[in-house]
Amino acid sequence: MTDAEQPEPAEDFIFKGKRLDCKKKIFGVGFFLFDGYWKENENAGAEKERVKLKAPNLKKEVAIRRIKNEDCLDGWKDVADKLVKGNLNHNNILRVFGYEEDVANGWRYFALEPYSATFYEYCNGRYNGPMPNESQVLYQITNGVSYLHGKGIVHGDLNPLNVVIAAQSLPVRMKISDFGLSKFSYSKQLSQKMKEGEKPFEMELCLRKYWTLSEETDSLEGIKNATEDVIAAGCILFYYLKRGRHLFGDDFESILINLKKNNPVNLERLDENYFGDYHFAYEPIKNMINPPGKGFNWLHIAKKEFKKALSRKSRISVSFQVNTGKQLGKGSFGQVFEGKFNGDPVAVKQMTTTTAEKEIIQREMNTHIELNHLNVVKLLDVADSADNRFTHLVLELCGGTLTDYCEKKYSGPELPPDELVLYQIANGLHYIHSRNLVHRDIKPENILISMTSPVQMKVSDLSFVKKTREDIFSQSEIRGTLLWLAPERLKVLSDPENLPVNLPDGTIKSDTFSSGCVFFYFLTRGKHPFGKYQAIVPANISLNKPEELVSYKQNLAADDVNGRILVRLIEDMIQFEEKERIGLPEVIKQLAAVLYGMDKSKCQLRLVDVSLGGKYSISSHPTELILACANEEKLIFYTAENLAIPFSNWRKKKEIPFQPLKFECYCTLEWNINGTQLAAGFIDKTLVVWSYPECEILFQKEFSAWIDRVNWNPTRPNLFAVCQMDKNHVFVCDSSIGDVITTIKCKRVSAVKWISENRIAVSSFYEMIKIFEMEENNLTTTRLVKEFRHGMSCRHLEWNERTQYLASGNKKRINESMINIWSMDHDKPIYNLEEEEEEEEDGVKKFAWRLCTGNGEEKGGIEMARKSAINFTFAYASLQNGVFIWNPLESEQQPRRLSHEKYIETVAFSSDGRFLAAVSLETLMIWSAEDWVQIYKVNMDIKKRARNVSFFTTKSTNLYENKLLVNYYYEGIRLFEFAFKESNISDSSSEISTESDDEDDDEDVDADREEVSPPKRLKGSFP
Repeated sequence: MTDAEQPEPAEDFIFKGKRLDCKKKIFGVGFFLFDGYWKENENAGAEKERVKLKAPNLKKEVAIRRIKNEDCLDGWKDVADKLVKGNLNHNNILRVFGYEEDVANGWRYFALEPYSATFYEYCNGRYNGPMPNESQVLYQITNGVSYLHGKGIVHGDLNPLNVVIAAQSLPVRMKISDFGLSKFSYSKQLSQKMKEGEKPFEMELCLRKYWTLSEETDSLEGIKNATEDVIAAGCILFYYLKRGRHLFGDDFESILINLKKNNPVNLERLDENYFGDYHFAYEPIKNMINPPGKGFNWLHIAKKEFKKALSRKSRISVSFQVNTGKQLGKGSFGQVFEGKFNGDPVAVKQMTTTTAEKEIIQREMNTHIELNHLNVVKLLDVADSADNRFTHLVLELCGGTLTDYCEKKYSGPELPPDELVLYQIANGLHYIHSRNLVHRDIKPENILISMTSPVQMKVSDLSFVKKTREDIFSQSEIRGTLLWLAPERLKVLSDPENLPVNLPDGTIKSDTFSSGCVFFYFLTRGKHPFGKYQAIVPANISLNKPEELVSYKQNLAADDVNGRILVRLIEDMIQFEEKERIGLPEVIKQLAAVLYGMDKSKCQLRLVDVSLGGKYSISSHPTELILACANEEKLIFYTAENLAIPFSNWRKKKEIPFQPLKFECYCTLEWNINGTQLAAGFIDKTLVVWSYPECEILFQKEFSAWIDRVNWNPTRPNLFAVCQMDKNHVFVCDSSIGDVITTIKCKRVSAVKWISENRIAVSSFYEMIKIFEMEENNLTTTRLVKEFRHGMSCRHLEWNERTQYLASGNKKRINESMINIWSMDHDKPIYNLEEEEEEEEDGVKKFAWRLCTGNGEEKGGIEMARKSAINFTFAYASLQNGVFIWNPLESEQQPRRLSHEKYIETVAFSSDGRFLAAVSLETLMIWSAEDWVQIYKVNMDIKKRARNVSFFTTKSTNLYENKLLVNYYYEGIRLFEFAFKESNISDSSSEISTESDDEDDDEDVDADREEVSPPKRLKGSFP
């Protein structure tokens, strides 16, 4: 549809007493279609709940079809009721979830299953999303039409707009839509559109007259001949195979003529690209467009042929196979067999598609496919069987379950230390919670052990997973396994005869209870904390009698410190009252502390690499656990409960769309000094500042050039300077008034840095650093107060508030200093660093000042701080010679080389000054600032330059809480953090090699996440 043909914007309206929030309005399939969802009328302007459809607490995003009352077929209500009640529930039929009559305004509204595109859009190149394979498409279309005929329903208006693609379904399915409700075909609306426009309407081919041999009529009333559906279906199949070409001609006039003559002039084109052999669909389509002979049902025969083609295709090219002779397990909704996927061994969960629990199966697939985490079993693929009897979930193959291990039936790789096993279980389950889900069936059988080494524990079986809102979920029945249910859920089951109509809501802390029981089961190798015998466990849970836990605690050795810590942790996890029960964030924090304190010969810290899918820029909040992430389309805020939570488990807090502005990963994204505002520069030269957490736009202005960086004032939260590299101006802006308040002129600006509330340093490519001062009561007036002659291309400025010194770094030239330290009381540098080395072609020095706090000289003031060597540690990188440390107050005053690594892009100290990081094209290195010993060296096959590296802002002194952000030009962001690995090495240094994979950036938001462990990087996902 062209821009000129787009309908007016969608409006909101009331449906079932709720206000419908419309996202878009589409003219299609004989009606106006609203894509949106219902929201409560209350709390206008706030985020509201979606309407409950079909069953209590079931929330659905839907499409809305609107039809005039007089345009509905006489039997519309019967068809709609069948669709709502599931009597016409079929994989290839578009569902109706509910309907309502607006008598006053003369409309009927139908809530439909949402879909991604129509056949018309796909065949004209306007839909590029997922599609089933060719045989599946042909089979599913004929299967859907055949199903309708079996139910005594003739569609009457099959055309490319009435076959839709449900990409949200897993597997992706073709669905037949628009039958039995409206008496008019799509022709009536299309004809009206053609009359309104002066030029030919581009969707004219979708008129009914081009898809039937009968005389054209708008009304479908009284159409009972199924032959017309069969002929139309044959034409649609050809239209799909030839991507928009009609079977009966190449222009409107010839199509109508050839339809009357029953002359399919383009049928022979089905032999193209098949080396002279006809396409397997040739004969079925040829038969479908001819009037059937006596006793022949060409639609049914075509469906059988396409089903055979599916079987042939599955033997040749299907990416997975199932070995039903090797059963691995059996669950509530299917059996698990061994299989192969792309040649690798996998587990295949086989579920019958006709099961009454179809919605639960679909929910499991839709949910599980989005999860990507080291400690959650990965769903690799979903596909229907060739005969459509089964749906297969292809899962990563594991070596056994926690039950197998505790019952001594496990023979796989050795497990990590017990504390790390518990950490991994908590990590996987918390990741599920962080995606606003509750598991509801945590038990030893659902904790799997990876076949890889080092071993990873994996949470599995998402059959009962359910959406949560603020960690609360609704429930129409109690799901899970009796022995591992939390007391509040057992209470509901204690009186089955008096179950309330609406069950009380549950919380994710029911999962915490279950996992606490699983923790104890693992530590004791098979005992349940609430009883030795299964028969008494549910009663003891209800009575809050953890008798086995009490016994275990009493028999702990006096020197078993970790054992006592873990028992206290489990006690907190299985508290009887939900409000007294700790959550998984605290569990992870406590387990991380235990692991950090362990003997390094058992457990050692390692680096975790997390890759966002797509090209992002990230900035960490200066005081809170908030990450601001920006991609081309939107700004996303993530948060966590504490710093021990891995990046992979951070929750999405809020989103802000950028349209029509466009962001790139190399654009600037900067918080102000107290984190109340966030600035973003866009590629169209626009700068926007939002308030936080309200996310209201305070400042929006288009500048004359692309914004290189934003430097916020260190004390005034509303004041910032905009630097445009190599331009002749610095703009000082005030977000409180939303405008530029003054402009500083300086030729070829190369860097800008606030050095006080009213002073700003500006460097240029012309060897000068200028200090400008604004009047305290009139910020619009600036004056030059100091000038320093530095050297060519001064690109780096750092200010130390404690010493009141300014440091600068430049592009090296012979006989010029690389780093200068300036005092406002002198015209020449008080310290400088020069090196006698050959001139480099591009010797830009990246440097960082170790800005330490709490050194003990606060009482002595500035003079004492200036005499303390601890305040004068600099790290810098030479493109050809490596990473160096320099301190002008040390006795030798000579730089110390830390690494010979070439092409270092950037260096950074952690906020507490204890660690130094450096990034090159291929390497990330970390040193301890206490003794300058290299802690980690991570080799990465990344061909993009690193724009910057920064430690996540934290006041923590715990090593395991350190997190790194590395932003690459055009590549996106990499997140690094310290995690745990089993190791027999006792020294503090390790080297990890990683492999880059281009597939990492394929996702959308929602994005791939990866963890690194030798010898290769394992994929995961970021929210």
